[in-house]
Amino acid sequence: MPTADELRAGVAGGAAALRAAIQCSEANWETPKGTADDGEAGWSPRQVAEHVIPSTMMFANGICAACGYDGPENPLTSTEFGSPADAIAALDAVLQAAHSKVQYVQDDELGKSAGGEGLGAAPVAMLMQGAMWHFVDHAAQMSNPF
Repeated sequence: MPTADELRAGVAGGAAALRAAIQCSEANWETPKGTADDGEAGWSPRQVAEHVIPSTMMFANGICAACGYDGPENPLTSTEFGSPADAIAALDAVLQAAHSKVQYVQDDELGKSAGGEGLGAAPVAMLMQGAMWHFVDHAAQMSNPF
């Protein structure tokens, strides 16, 4: 099993991939890649950013709940990002808020879960891997040619 530090590094790498994808998306920011029938696969880069950036707080709060920490305060006042610059600013804000708490996760907490169903049942390690995967998956979606 990866260590807490390795998982944090993975999340940071995923966030860096998303940042790069956002920065390269200005020309197509509002252009859907498909239709509503395509679901997420048809989203514009803006729609992807408006989905993935706020969800960062969901992962952070799940990790904190499992570890018994108070969750971070959500810094977002809006989940609409009119430009890549707005999305980057929001990404920076949620990453800082999440890291302010997740930085304290220790290796012996990686197996803990908050209990319940869905994400609440997931152990901390899985939530951290999920956050990384979510960034990477949506960065790739955003980066794929139109």
